Amino acid sequence: MDASSEQSTHIAVTVDGDRATVSLTRPEVRNAQTPEMWKQLADIGRSMPDDVRFVILRGEGDDFSSGLDRNALAGPMIEQLRDDPNPFISAAQAGFAVWSNIPQVVIAQVQGNAIGAGFQLALASDVIVAAPNSRFAMRETSLGLIPDLGGTGALVDALGYRRTFALCATGDFLSAHEAQRWGVVHRVADDASAAVAVLIEQLRGLDIGALRDLKAVLRTVARDQQSWEAERDVQLRRLAALFGPSST
Repeated sequence: MDASSEQSTHIAVTVDGDRATVSLTRPEVRNAQTPEMWKQLADIGRSMPDDVRFVILRGEGDDFSSGLDRNALAGPMIEQLRDDPNPFISAAQAGFAVWSNIPQVVIAQVQGNAIGAGFQLALASDVIVAAPNSRFAMRETSLGLIPDLGGTGALVDALGYRRTFALCATGDFLSAHEAQRWGVVHRVADDASAAVAVLIEQLRGLDIGALRDLKAVLRTVARDQQSWEAERDVQLRRLAALFGPSST
């Protein structure tokens, strides 16, 4: 089995046969995400080789991802958000939307904290497998913002409006077992990596065309919960309230 790897800033990609692993590699800051990482995620997803059938999204260290790197909320990023945030939000969303658009089966392997953008990256996958210590939360309202990376549609689809509202409004944490009971997480396993390997082996025996067509049809059926445009429009209003109206 041929294996290859590619390292970009804060994200590592390893391809081993029909399986690719995309790893966030900032464990020293709990895999906090930056706008540059979102661009890289979009580029990685769009360039995924055709012979890859499965993609694993994971984070190195103790946490999947703690969300947006707060240090990014300064300087040039603030100026960009104040000037014209629409292109910025669209570019950020592309790093998450790509995983629902590619034909590969995308599995999020989660441990520790998956907060904000981290939670939304996991929700961009087709299946979430979580370690028992996993915790999920949307904390954007603490910054005066809303989740705008596709997570609201995925959550409303799984939880319904009221649970989603409460979760996003309060910023409360959802445990791995609660997330499994509520239909967000597929499986909770002491060894999440081994559980992902078992799932891939199970799916590998299925017809590749059938799996890809199944993903396509289910994503189409779920489009009524797609939230990208609504999230972007509301986030633009929130940013205008926080920083003033854009110059465009």
